[in-house]
Amino acid sequence: MEKKTIVNELYNYLEDVCGYNKPILLTQIYDAFPSIKQGTIREYIRRFIANEKLIKIKNGVYGLPDPGRVLKKPAINFDEAINKKYIVDNEGLTIGYRSGFYIANVLRLTTQTPSILVIYSNAVSRKKRIIKIKNSKIIINQSRVIVSNENYKLLQVLDILNNFDKFSEFPLESTKNIFAKHLNGLELTKNEIEKIVDAYPKDAQINFYKLGVINEIT
Repeated sequence: MEKKTIVNELYNYLEDVCGYNKPILLTQIYDAFPSIKQGTIREYIRRFIANEKLIKIKNGVYGLPDPGRVLKKPAINFDEAINKKYIVDNEGLTIGYRSGFYIANVLRLTTQTPSILVIYSNAVSRKKRIIKIKNSKIIINQSRVIVSNENYKLLQVLDILNNFDKFSEFPLESTKNIFAKHLNGLELTKNEIEKIVDAYPKDAQINFYKLGVINEIT
């Protein structure tokens, strides 16, 4: 395949398939062009960026600016970029989740808003790392167990229970209904739940069984 043809096909893919002002993953491009060396694809990506045809959001995440707009920078939805890279895969399956003060605030256990977003995902290595997207700081880490559609809400709860006094403004005994409501509809057997709980430190395990919430959801 000639270089000019490769460039045209690659850019046409970005326009026609990925679309303007949407997060585009480098891995997504690799998958679309398996016959082209990944190093070659990265080189063309760098050229697109240099020519202002593509905007780099962060490593591995890009945005295609709409040529019809006066401004070159795309109005990228960063929450969508995070979801696409770390939370949900291309088939719509859950591969990660938001944790820490984010979920504690969603459950109204605290009035504190997160200054740093904590995400656990299958799409990262075991090494904890911090990334910045625009003015936001995000801690990315791998979960204690493989994240799935069925278990991510339980993992969110266990993360909170592992450091409960930090995340909750209420005593443990008054939060049973909050957690039970969040876990309502959990499609896990009692044995599966216990295996996941066993993957957490003792503080989380003790708090989970002390609440008795397992009896509400199985």
